[in-house]
Amino acid sequence: MSLSSRLFLAFARAWQALEQLGRQIRQRLRRRQREIEAGARQLGLQLLDAIDDLPFVPTLVSIPPVANQYYGHGAFMGAAPAMLADDRWRSILAFLMPDVYVQVDEALKGGAANGALIPMFENNPVMCGFGCWKGLERRAGGKARPAGDLSGMEWDLFVESAAVEAWEQTPGDLEDPRREALVDTIVDRIVIAHASTADTVQENAGVCQYADVRRTPKTRMGGVEAAAWMDLFGRSLRLAGAPDLRAAMERMATEPRVAGPDECVRNTFAVPIPMSVVVAEYAALAARRGAPGSASFSVVLEMKTLRSTPEFFSAIVRALNRRGVHVAAVCSFSDDEIRGVSGQAQRIGGATLPGPRQIRFFHYAGDLQQACDLGQLAVGQGVLFNGATLLTHLPDQTPHYAPREAVIKALHGYARQHGIDVGVYVQEGDCDAEAAAVLSATVASHPQTFALGFAWGGLLDEAHIPADGSDRRGLGSQAMLGMIGRARDWEIVEVEALTEP
Repeated sequence: MSLSSRLFLAFARAWQALEQLGRQIRQRLRRRQREIEAGARQLGLQLLDAIDDLPFVPTLVSIPPVANQYYGHGAFMGAAPAMLADDRWRSILAFLMPDVYVQVDEALKGGAANGALIPMFENNPVMCGFGCWKGLERRAGGKARPAGDLSGMEWDLFVESAAVEAWEQTPGDLEDPRREALVDTIVDRIVIAHASTADTVQENAGVCQYADVRRTPKTRMGGVEAAAWMDLFGRSLRLAGAPDLRAAMERMATEPRVAGPDECVRNTFAVPIPMSVVVAEYAALAARRGAPGSASFSVVLEMKTLRSTPEFFSAIVRALNRRGVHVAAVCSFSDDEIRGVSGQAQRIGGATLPGPRQIRFFHYAGDLQQACDLGQLAVGQGVLFNGATLLTHLPDQTPHYAPREAVIKALHGYARQHGIDVGVYVQEGDCDAEAAAVLSATVASHPQTFALGFAWGGLLDEAHIPADGSDRRGLGSQAMLGMIGRARDWEIVEVEALTEP
């Protein structure tokens, strides 16, 4: 046999051996995958037997009902203690998101209080399901609420920078089929997550954090892919309305789940319910509840990936529209990231709707004042800032807070003079019940000043952090921005003939 023949035979045998080894590895991986999926399917059911052991005594404090809840900040994360106090919804969380439940259980056993629990549920789809379910209950059959009330559910978005660049390099307009196909793929892999402070700092420094956020546990400011998020949201509503919860879970437990490797897909369902189906089911639920103004599913988007552009943001809006999701607003601390997005009409199910509202975020009320003084806001602009800066802390009095009436009066003048619509939010994990109550009452008593109301991230009439005299107005980490001069307080100036009557 010639040398070349011997070499060819040796190569063929080696190739055959590699193929056989590859088949064995793939078989082992498939077996392991099936074992992990089976474990994920059973974990949720197993946890149901332990939910009564959750070491949690809820603090539920009534507050004046929020008159105009523009959206549930953090996807209703402020209602986390209320959900954990609800046996049915605690079971739903344990079944649908067992990894989250286990981590919350560990946190509680370690002594975590409500203020630490709330951030663990930011952008959580089951948390959002609970907030919507309870919100519909409280709105059902009631008097008509303001048009902006519960305009949408907040989604913070992370997208891979390379995907944005690939989309931008694809020629064509927003309706080009090649671009639409590409952005459809991107949307399914968007991660709905707030991300940690470290991730935010690195993203702002120009280092894409998409991969890191995908690996971050959901309870540590990580999140869930968009398709899986809608699936879990829809499943939570199905289970909430099931006549026999345990039977419904056992049927759902036969469906395969994803083992990973990324945290943003871990334990999610391998075949998600289509977004359009979830949207239709939510609308039907709202209609049955008779909740005015709540019969559509809408989102309020903030793009966390700085590589994004307004044109790309518009493409994301269109892709969500194709899935039946309405975008109520696009938000940013920088107008450059959202400028012009509102000019694109939304087409959903044959209907043509106005483009999403553009909303500028600010940290302190004084930052809004400065933007107005510099002529940076257009007429009709929506703005939101941290409402904690409208309160004075009174440690030796009860309640421990009072509205800053002079600032509120001046703010009304600015809103009238510049033609802007104003709303407020807070950091719910740092907002005690007294601060929430005073701010809710203040916003409700000045509806002309606060056209966008209070984007309270909890239930309409509940807060969960007891007041102890310390300053818990809801500034959270934004308090540091004021200390280092990156956020400014309101400077009182006279605005003649424009104060609220």
